[in-house]
Amino acid sequence: MRTNDIFRKITQSLQFDTAQIQALFAGSDIDLTDKDVANLLKTDYQPGFAPMPDYILIHFLNNLIDLKRGKKADAAVEVIEKHTKISNNDVLKKLRVAYNLHEQHVRDALKLATIELTKSDLAALFRKAGHDQYKACDDELVLDFIEGIGLLRQQNQAGN
Repeated sequence: MRTNDIFRKITQSLQFDTAQIQALFAGSDIDLTDKDVANLLKTDYQPGFAPMPDYILIHFLNNLIDLKRGKKADAAVEVIEKHTKISNNDVLKKLRVAYNLHEQHVRDALKLATIELTKSDLAALFRKAGHDQYKACDDELVLDFIEGIGLLRQQNQAGN
């Protein structure tokens, strides 16, 4: 999965505006202009498209966790190298942590996006790579999960 597709889906589904996106990146001392954000949100066939390196998406997701859950007072600063890669499973895990989603919430979010997983299938997605029961998350599932989180948040806001 291309990081730009994940980033675009997150910002659309969770309804982030340019200022919110810039604020999230600022948490990692990454300054983006409005044009920079717009270029990251473009698809690869649009003029001005800027590919997003994996480590930038990691910064974005880590800052989203800090925003939603708060920074840990005793946590050491995580150094993210420019060559660091992120998997779809890592994206699932980081979004799950950011939005404090328990197993049933994750299943509900996926169900809203028309995917039903058993408990064991879901658990396999959150296992460490190399574990016997580990299952790699495909592109469609991660995008549907992001969409499902947005739909779940809308439902919860409408219910309040």
